[in-house]
Amino acid sequence: MGILSLSPLDASHSTAAVFTPIKSGGLVEEVCKRIELAVESGLLKSGQRLPNEIEMSASLGVSAVTVREALALLRDQGLIRTTRGRNGGSFVTENSFPSEARTREKLLSLTPYEIADISLHLQAISVACAGAAALRAGPEDIASMRSHLRPEESLDEADAMFAWRREASEFMLAVAMAARSARMARELWNLQSDAGTLSMLPFEDPNFCELTATLNESITNAIEAQDPIAAEARMRDLCMAGNEWLLAEYAREADLNHSL
Repeated sequence: MGILSLSPLDASHSTAAVFTPIKSGGLVEEVCKRIELAVESGLLKSGQRLPNEIEMSASLGVSAVTVREALALLRDQGLIRTTRGRNGGSFVTENSFPSEARTREKLLSLTPYEIADISLHLQAISVACAGAAALRAGPEDIASMRSHLRPEESLDEADAMFAWRREASEFMLAVAMAARSARMARELWNLQSDAGTLSMLPFEDPNFCELTATLNESITNAIEAQDPIAAEARMRDLCMAGNEWLLAEYAREADLNHSL
């Protein structure tokens, strides 16, 4: 589609969510914030190699000097490391992992209306992508969706939440790619990047994980059957399930903090 310039070292849809154009704010600070949030939410994994400065500059729509300054700040924070040589580049440091505690802090910093608003925005774009994908997807798109229904079963419990969240993100973005709409895909990528930390929390619940896998399979089946109405309905169910989980968790955490 020519929406982004992705590093050939990592062509995942989640990485694409991180490196979309920056449109406002202090550019160096925005580049840093984008990468920090991506690491915090698990979109960028510990040890993962970042696109090089030229690729990152093109994808984010900023100058190479801006990227270089941002990477220097992130190195000072210990979030990334840079090595030289043929196999060199910038990497997320090996001890950088998403923080469930800080994600809960972010949840509680919002109001229920703000949580619902984020979910509604995501739902509107995701449902539209599912409907369009049902009319435009090809066999490769369907195969991509099916490859992200669930993570490997061999994962230990500590890694399971982040793995489930990453696969769910990859699935959603595979649907966006199948929609063949640059505008909707770009918007969904931005939403995935900005709301990434919040969307991680529900995957601590095994029941929610299984519900997600079941609904994602139903969405895939509807898209393969070229049934946009069913695809949109199941995608709406998926987004509503995430919203209801977050609102219930917000109420539980708020009650717990109030009782302390």
